[in-house]
Amino acid sequence: MTGRPKARRLPAPPQLLPSQQHSVPFFPLVLLLAFVLVAATALLAAGCGSGTATTTAATATTVTSSAAGPGAADTSTTGAATGATTPTTGAAGQTAATGTFPVTIKDDDGINVTIKAKPARIVSTKPASTEILFAIGAGDRVVGVSSLDDYPPQVKNIAKVGDFEPNPEAVMGLSPDLVVSYSGYEEKLQAVQAAGAAVLTFNPVSVEGIFANITALGVATGNTGQAAALVDSLKTQIAQISAAAKATGSAPEVFYAVDNTLYTIGPNTFVDDLLKMANAVNVASMLGNNANGQQYYQYSPEQLVAADPDIILLPTSSGYKNIQEFTKDPRFAQMTAVKGGQVFLIDDTTITRPGPRIAEGLKILVKAIHPDAAL
Repeated sequence: MTGRPKARRLPAPPQLLPSQQHSVPFFPLVLLLAFVLVAATALLAAGCGSGTATTTAATATTVTSSAAGPGAADTSTTGAATGATTPTTGAAGQTAATGTFPVTIKDDDGINVTIKAKPARIVSTKPASTEILFAIGAGDRVVGVSSLDDYPPQVKNIAKVGDFEPNPEAVMGLSPDLVVSYSGYEEKLQAVQAAGAAVLTFNPVSVEGIFANITALGVATGNTGQAAALVDSLKTQIAQISAAAKATGSAPEVFYAVDNTLYTIGPNTFVDDLLKMANAVNVASMLGNNANGQQYYQYSPEQLVAADPDIILLPTSSGYKNIQEFTKDPRFAQMTAVKGGQVFLIDDTTITRPGPRIAEGLKILVKAIHPDAAL
């Protein structure tokens, strides 16, 4: 995600060749002097012209320039004289900040997706992408979302195109020119692509991957400056929160439940990444408990008792109404976390949604794991 194209330089003004500089050897000296005098007068007049005229001329010849990377301002302009645009590439591992179209973006499936013009009608089939679109200033162009979308409040009045799975007919009924989806539903959206809409698939497996998705959506929507500013802000917040967690000096072992069946999160996931940033050890990502290195898998009560983590985190949205549902289970009565009062309910929606509130999710984790952290 850190790679980025080099900034393009404006071309130098054309210079006369040596042969052109001496193309009047046969002119009489007087005529030559007169020519020089006229030229000097013209230059002086141009220098005394209005500032407006000079600015207009400069704007007409400006070519598209690239910002320096994440956090840089979006200073791109398009040549007013021709109206031409330059294809650019933006993807995980790349930053393209021209704000012009067409653009080609490599999504998380590794597919190069070309967006021919700035999208006017966008459908998002996953809450995280919806939040990103609103956070980078493209929310006014979102015409369809999933029924699971609950943030920001504006999504309440936007047409729904499915729940966990997108409904292709509902999507096409909104005539989108860009659809943002999640891995696993590519086949369902083939008809949407065939109808002419660009489809981007995202599935970040790390916090850096979330930053890359934000950057890519900035390129896809023409909101590159806003996306870069958002990534820069998130990096700053995350660095501060993580530093506060590390300053506590402890790195407890934690079990993170996805639901009340003990389904959990393994390695190579952005939540595992967040737990590391919270200065904690995810017991479900340890090789002994997850020999196959699965990203998400079913943990057994026996595994949990054997792991005996220092802290247990239970989700508020996926089955647990209160802590007692877990602590009163006789199978877990002798566990360290239960006896020590280190079982907590957490707002898992904010933590597990890979979007612009990911720093808030990290803060929730750190408050649970390190209550004495200076946040």
